Amino acid sequence: MIRLSLVMASLLAIATWLDAPAISKAAEVSPAPMASANAGTDDVKQFLSVVLAETEDFWNATFKAGGSTYEEPKLVLFTGLIATACGSVSGTAYCAADHRIYLDPAFPELREIGLTGDFAKALIVAREVAHHVQAISGVPHQPVADGDQQAAIIRSEQIELQADCLAGLWSGYVRDRHLLDESDLAQARNLLRSLGDDQAANTSENPAGKRYGTSDQRIRWYDRGLAGKAIADCDTSANPL
Repeated sequence: MIRLSLVMASLLAIATWLDAPAISKAAEVSPAPMASANAGTDDVKQFLSVVLAETEDFWNATFKAGGSTYEEPKLVLFTGLIATACGSVSGTAYCAADHRIYLDPAFPELREIGLTGDFAKALIVAREVAHHVQAISGVPHQPVADGDQQAAIIRSEQIELQADCLAGLWSGYVRDRHLLDESDLAQARNLLRSLGDDQAANTSENPAGKRYGTSDQRIRWYDRGLAGKAIADCDTSANPL
């Protein structure tokens, strides 16, 4: 099987003839298409551009099949801390207020847990794109009354586990195009396992009311997306977490 990291160069060669995804560096737009995640800044940008293009291909086709149009998000690169329409962020975050994904290309969240593989980085991007899909598709979730802490936790888990599932849907699309092998998917599951709420390193980092799901839940919903075909397969509101 061909690994995603090994086809970046050929994808980049194709991308140079197409419109590149919109990637900005803070306020400075960098429109050149991008390919590999392990060397210099330009290589990281190339890698991110290719991953973003793969998500756009998948979600454009998915929305079109459902009779609607996919509004592509913008990816903004920054270092350290950045002010956004949703407040200051670090690491990686999606802001629904401006439909932008903010990403530190050093991937500090991965360095903290010792994961450096290309597909782990691709999955970080795919999950933030999944949050964008949630925002523009009006995926239903139960409203939470003020002060209902337990309901807030459940809703947070539903949203985050659904993002894992939607990232799994995209992963299945990439896998079916023979751009992944089982070691890439193992990387994805290792990442989700490491980020589970039941891991000791994460218990003090999640604020009250914010939960992502346990390691088992996150892997199970990712695998559900991997085996799925549509957004409806990722309905966390109607299924036990």
